[in-house]
Amino acid sequence: MSVDPSSSIPSWQCRLSIVIPAYNEEDGIVPTLRGLREALPEAEIIVVDDGSADRTGERAASVPEVIVLRQPFNRGYGAALKAGMRAAGRDYVAWFDADNEHKVKNLATMVQRLETERLVAVIGQRPAGTSRFRTFGKAIIRALAWSLGLGAGTDLNCGLRVFRRDAIRPYLSLLPNRYSASMTSTMIMIQRDYPVAFEPVTTQPRVGTSKVVLGDGLQALILVMRMIMLFAPLRVFLPVGTMLAGVGLTYGLVLALVHGLGFPSLSVVLVLAGLILVLQGFIADQISYMRLSQLESARHHQDGA
Repeated sequence: MSVDPSSSIPSWQCRLSIVIPAYNEEDGIVPTLRGLREALPEAEIIVVDDGSADRTGERAASVPEVIVLRQPFNRGYGAALKAGMRAAGRDYVAWFDADNEHKVKNLATMVQRLETERLVAVIGQRPAGTSRFRTFGKAIIRALAWSLGLGAGTDLNCGLRVFRRDAIRPYLSLLPNRYSASMTSTMIMIQRDYPVAFEPVTTQPRVGTSKVVLGDGLQALILVMRMIMLFAPLRVFLPVGTMLAGVGLTYGLVLALVHGLGFPSLSVVLVLAGLILVLQGFIADQISYMRLSQLESARHHQDGA
């Protein structure tokens, strides 16, 4: 009796789309795609050539059964991911880099966890980097996120991750066009209270050179604050406002009651400034709630369509 070779293929492969953003990755794209196609023959693979100046798109198209989308000009890592996710046709959507740094076996483990553990997202967690400068920068970003109550693993911006498509698509408009898309998607999943798991992954030497520059790290710091202002503005306004009002009130009472000098104008200014910040925080929180509710409504409308 003959054995159907397709029977040994896990069912989740047929539900998986893999999005690969690629910018000037002509040396790494082919081994990346061949490794994916060999290990995951039933998965949908989408390469987004982000306006490459080399032969990235041509070489990607040479690999059979790979969808290649070409951006007319370079828009950024996040923009390429968004274009690929909009084109994805499967239930699960994975991100995978084009430089052959990620390992397919890690991706397979993550998709299996997504399905069997009924998660919304599984995000890769890389070991500490070899560059002290980049490790220091990431540590600052993590410290800022944790100080504002955003617990999100040890590696906020690993490019290897997998989502349920219907959960991430309503928030594509919130993802920036540059490299901070990874960190933003992590924050979205955490702040929306979705069931998320972090999977330790290992990497292999990348092919080619990194496209990340110092400006991307500075942009990531700004983005942490921006995303917290969007999802949880009270985490910023409430502590600062309370601190100002508390310092002003304490200072004024000490001068008035202990030294008999009356309640000083500076104390009044600090108390009023603190109260104004707290009120602004509540207003910002209401605006945030309305905006996110609109995104949720759009998702439910898409599900019912």
